[in-house]
Amino acid sequence: MKRRSRFIAQIGVIGAALLVSTAAVPNAVVAAEVQPWGTDQLRITASGANQDSGTFARSATEIEFAATATSALRADVTLTVGGKKFVAKKDLSKGVAQWSGGGAALQPDDHDAIVAFAEDLSSTWVSEDNSKAAIPLHRDSILRFALLLAEAPVGVKIGTQDVPRPVERYGKRKLPEGTPAVESCIEASTANASLDSAERGAALAACQESNEDGILYTGCNENAWVVHDADSHCFLGETIYVGPASYDCMGKCGGGCFIITGYTYDCADHDRCGRAHGGSTDPWDSECGDEYWEADDDFLWSTNQCG
Repeated sequence: MKRRSRFIAQIGVIGAALLVSTAAVPNAVVAAEVQPWGTDQLRITASGANQDSGTFARSATEIEFAATATSALRADVTLTVGGKKFVAKKDLSKGVAQWSGGGAALQPDDHDAIVAFAEDLSSTWVSEDNSKAAIPLHRDSILRFALLLAEAPVGVKIGTQDVPRPVERYGKRKLPEGTPAVESCIEASTANASLDSAERGAALAACQESNEDGILYTGCNENAWVVHDADSHCFLGETIYVGPASYDCMGKCGGGCFIITGYTYDCADHDRCGRAHGGSTDPWDSECGDEYWEADDDFLWSTNQCG
């Protein structure tokens, strides 16, 4: 589950007080002065018009990051969390993105570190006053990637994911006709089946549904039809208030109310599932895995329509 209240509190607060001037040498990458090490401290080790790199540490977990714009329309990023390497690349000219963890799986301590890292990075590069202003592509890419990884299901191995740019749409998701607001078929279909039986497993698999919407933006402050399924129930739909004025920024892709991503139905589905089933740092959050994978295009491609 997202920790948006912490993002809001830290917007405008610089995680590492560091000013680097590259005016004298255009497009230069400047080695930054190394700052004293401290818990939850972001350290920028190099910065320039097309590249940023640095480190972050929380407790025993150290994060290293590097983001490079290889052209005006392409960026490559690397995020290493406790020795686990995650990579992503984005090509605006071709409308493609790809990300991978090489089969690595994040654990609760990793998540805690990524959440804190993303907070500092967002506070450093994006503020409430310029939340809709463009930031360099490589910075945009590493920030989105951190926000995406911060909500990955605990213990789930992350392989290579191809994420082409989807069509962006606006409008309300329609309520299904003749369907109650809340549906659960598990109890009825598995009443006489043991928890680990093949019968129960088949019933669970049969009632799970994909609800990939591409990028379908919600309204900025309105009631939206939000859906998810899980191991304990079938497809469940609820009317939930979403947008900047909602509790904890419901529907936002990633943490915080003033970051670069948008409010979308797929991210609202994942939000609701996480809140109902323990959040991304809970070992049982694998229940929300399908909602997470359905939302990765929203994380990587959506824009802030409610800033």
